[in-house]
Amino acid sequence: MDLDTLLKAAWNEHAEDPQAVADQLVANGHRLETSAQVAPFVRLLVHVYGEHLGQWQRGAGVINTLRQQLPFALDDAATVTLHKAVATLRYANGDASALDALDGQQRASALATAASAFAGRHDSARAIIAFTEALRIAEQGLPAGSPTLRDLAVTSNNLAAIWEEKADRQPNETTAMLLAAHAALKYWKLAGTWLEEERAEYRLARSLLQAGQAYAALEPAQRCVDVCTRNGAPPFELFFAYAALGMAQRAAGQTDAFHRSHAAARAQWQQVPDEDRPWCQDDLDALDRPTVN
Repeated sequence: MDLDTLLKAAWNEHAEDPQAVADQLVANGHRLETSAQVAPFVRLLVHVYGEHLGQWQRGAGVINTLRQQLPFALDDAATVTLHKAVATLRYANGDASALDALDGQQRASALATAASAFAGRHDSARAIIAFTEALRIAEQGLPAGSPTLRDLAVTSNNLAAIWEEKADRQPNETTAMLLAAHAALKYWKLAGTWLEEERAEYRLARSLLQAGQAYAALEPAQRCVDVCTRNGAPPFELFFAYAALGMAQRAAGQTDAFHRSHAAARAQWQQVPDEDRPWCQDDLDALDRPTVN
């Protein structure tokens, strides 16, 4: 099994048995042969040891050992990746000084990674602190093309989704959810393509609906449809766009418009490949619930 195949399998299996995946990664660190392979390998290590296992100190030690054992000279990017990974895990373990040696971009990225891990471990208080600080640093300016832009986009989307699904969401989590959803749109527009942009519009609409702001949700939902239409999006994307618009219209009391969007979503769903339809089921069920008059 080559390294790419190993990583793909590990991503598929890590949620079910994170400790086994962590052990497998440690046992296969010797497979790294180039600096380019360091980032994807270490990203998974941080994710598993952090968000899934909460073994912050152990994870930092594993990465330090890996760095010492690599049989090739690291380029600058790989060196930064390793330093940032260790700093992230040390910070998450409670070491307030762990990020001091990182520059602004690196600190924002490390804080975003930590925030996602905290939220995944149901520690919203620490997630909000780390995420808010990451955004504060980013507001001071990030250069075009900075990888931190994408890091912030990914984390923002993930945080919004986590808090959307929280059944007992508290007011501070609702505020953070909306902050994250707006940030996801901002940073995906800087770091992604039209596909990420329209998905961020969808995320923002859904977060606003969860916050009880139906009229505010109408605008991003309509933008989601518009971005899809302009770019010839496939039925899978258009289904979610019309679903979000329909949910916002129904919540805002726009019954006739809701029925049109519902029909449009259904028409797109009919064209979604069978293997992708399970992803649509929750939104389809939400649309099909009887309208309360």
